[in-house]
Parts: sequence; C-alpha cells; structure tokens
Amino acid sequence: MSDPIKFYFACVSPWSYLALDKLKAIAEKHGYEVAYKPAHVGRQWQVTSTGRPLEDRPKVLQAYRLLELPRWAAWRDVPLNAEPKHFPVPFLLSSGVIIAAGQAGADMYPITRALMRGCWVDELNINDPGVVAAIAGGVGLDGAALIAAANSDAVTAELEANTDESLADGAWSVPSIVVDGELFFGQDRLEMIDWRLSGAA
Repeated sequence: MSDPIKFYFACVSPWSYLALDKLKAIAEKHGYEVAYKPAHVGRQWQVTSTGRPLEDRPKVLQAYRLLELPRWAAWRDVPLNAEPKHFPVPFLLSSGVIIAAGQAGADMYPITRALMRGCWVDELNINDPGVVAAIAGGVGLDGAALIAAANSDAVTAELEANTDESLADGAWSVPSIVVDGELFFGQDRLEMIDWRLSGAA
C-alpha cells in the first residue's frame, strides 16, 4: 500500500482551506489516505527565509491576493469570504485541537474542515476557546477535552515534529503536499497531483 499523502497546512491559510476537499477527493480517487499535518508556518518562514505576515507584504501582492482568492474559490466551487471578520488570528489553538483530536483517535478531516469553514465561511474566531469547543462539538467531538489538550506537551511535540518533517521534505510554507516523496506547493498544484497519480507523468 502507498504511503499517505502528506498535507501540511494551517486553518488560517485560505489556500489550505481551498485545497482541503479537492485533495481528499483526489486521494480517494487514487486509493490514497491523507495524513493531516498542521505545521508551524512561522517557523517554516523563519528557517527558510521565505515568508512574511500578510500585513508586511508589498501592497501589490496584498491586492492580487484579494483578486485570486474569490477566483480560486469559484474555480473550486467552494464558499469563501476573502476578508473574514476574524483574520488574521493565531493558528496554534486550531492546530493544537486538530492534533489533539488525532491523538485521541478521531478522524482529523471533519474537525479540520469545520475549523477552516469557521474562519473562511462562518465568520467565527477560531482562536477563541469557546468557539473552537463549539465547532468541535458540532462534529461529534468533546470540545472541552480537546481545548484542554491543545497546549499539552504531546500536542506541542507533534506540531514541532510535523514542522521538522515539512522542512525535511523541502516545504517552506502552507499548503504543502507530499506525494510519494515529491513536494507540491500550493492548492493550485492539485490538478498536477491528480495527473501525477494517474500515471500520465
């Protein structure tokens, strides 16, 4: 059996959100599992000297981002608010809850999708513990327990391990996707991943 497709992401990345459902569909089409791996984006940027917070980017890139996001959302047929009320917010709570859910044996996809939609569709603050607990409860998980575990040593260690692994895979930001050892950066590479897995390459 093939190794799972690695998906390095953060819920506060709209590009990660745009990748989520399409990546899952492509993986299922080709008989792959997806390994959901929240990564510490700030450390990726720091180690690789590649990224900077949105507000520190050139104005022309900020403007183009607001052109591209609705266009890609329409292309993917995914609802998205390009300028949500609660953005930017820190990613550590949402990432920690997802990792804690995985460590508790839960499927990481539903909670990941719910948190991403909370930010990018439903105007929710996914850095608010009460909000995040309610989102987790909405997908059948114990929100209070996940919030309590989100800052645990085990969760922190997994986030750091994911980030180390992403850097070893050559990733410098999110979303980064690794298929059979090959790195693809950005949700705009999903069609190329499908092509690669089809054996056409």
